[in-house]
Amino acid sequence: MIGALLAAASLADWRSSFSTGRYDVAIVGSGPKESLLAGLLAASGRTVLQLEPSEAAGGVGTTLDLQELSERCGAEGELNPTKVGEPAEWAVDGGGAKVLMAGGQTLRMLVACGAWSHLDFRRVQRSLIYRKKEDGAKDVHRVLANVEDALKTRSLPALEKARVVQFFYWLEKFDEADASTWSIPSVSGFMNMVQGKKTPRLKMKKLSAPALLAKWELGPSTVNMLVRGMALHNGALKELSALALVRKLKAYKDSYKTFPHMTSPYVYPREGLGAALPKAVGKVLGDNGGALELGVPLEGLVLDDAGRCVGVRAGGESVAADCVVAGADHVPEHASEAHKVVRLFAVLNHPPQMCKDARSCQLLLPAAQVGRESDAYLFSATSTHRVAPGGYWLAVASAKVEGATDGLNAMQVAKRELKAALPLLKPARKLFAEMTTVSEASDGLPAGLHVLSTGGAESHLLTTADDVRKMYEEITGEPLDELIDDY
Repeated sequence: MIGALLAAASLADWRSSFSTGRYDVAIVGSGPKESLLAGLLAASGRTVLQLEPSEAAGGVGTTLDLQELSERCGAEGELNPTKVGEPAEWAVDGGGAKVLMAGGQTLRMLVACGAWSHLDFRRVQRSLIYRKKEDGAKDVHRVLANVEDALKTRSLPALEKARVVQFFYWLEKFDEADASTWSIPSVSGFMNMVQGKKTPRLKMKKLSAPALLAKWELGPSTVNMLVRGMALHNGALKELSALALVRKLKAYKDSYKTFPHMTSPYVYPREGLGAALPKAVGKVLGDNGGALELGVPLEGLVLDDAGRCVGVRAGGESVAADCVVAGADHVPEHASEAHKVVRLFAVLNHPPQMCKDARSCQLLLPAAQVGRESDAYLFSATSTHRVAPGGYWLAVASAKVEGATDGLNAMQVAKRELKAALPLLKPARKLFAEMTTVSEASDGLPAGLHVLSTGGAESHLLTTADDVRKMYEEITGEPLDELIDDY
């Protein structure tokens, strides 16, 4: 009886939102992309109605306790508290943990739209990278971020260390607006200065990232650290311009300066991001004439006679909007499968192996180091972030599925795709695996409809922020920087 009354109240809530008139934007879904976009559009003065078909904020990416995660991953029976602690004390983001770079554009987006004040972030202790040495040994070391790191590290031979130190000095002084900082020191450059000649400047606006790095004669392991570990670029290096790479590297370095006592560039909210982010954005929407509504039984899109999308339909009701945004998983008729992602959730009573005593860490496993085409990721945290009971670690490893999946369950796929990460998780009290599909917009969308791709394997929000920026500017015709530059 109580459940029926609550359901009826919920229906009444969202129907009242439908009856308020026309919205500037209707957004279907409450994942990180949909929620960030909703907050920014609201901050720009637009009225936004955000609809989530499920009863949980965050949808499939909502925050789960351990028993809920176990059931979703197909495990049977109740979990034993003597082995995993109290299941209700766990907070696991169903879409995988997503850290924020403290000086990155995602944080600026949250601050600009007002959602930041409704979230409780804590520092991530370490930023780490995995590598295979020339002798075949495997290790994990800190991602170097500045001259001091480079001077202290034991992970580089002397000559390589000198090159990295020189590169970081140059990076620190580089100013995109001041071409005089574009010159790089070299033997010839030094001789030019001795002879009173000008040191040639790099043509940064035309230079590629590979060409820039080649100037420093850095080894493959160092390039991996810079491109993968710092810039978080998970693609071919040739895709990056020199300026794009430098911007990403400086954002990583500057993130250490965002808050006091930063020991990595990352922050992560207490009790996870999955449910907290849409709830925070929901408060922003309410303050700006919009709303976040959960449990809306979506029936389809509303098209006018010209075939333009002008709203959404749910429960026999329709809401009008100037444009509609939907996560790809909510409009399968307008989406196509891009690839699959597999995630491994581990219950540990110790930090991941080779991560020493880290209470929390973000670990990158570069593709070249683990025999893959794309990077893999591992994030771990403890009661410090309120994601696990005292004495336990939650570790989440994720990767794009690169092999066939026919006849295989999620755990079998996870053990194949995350082979390099598995030794880091031993011994595990409990392992859960889930495989999901990443979908993206198909061609030929109706006018007025915008489709966001679903989340990938990354354990950070950099690509999410890039997608949100692109969609914001596509919808508004305005540069996002005009909204967030003051933050």
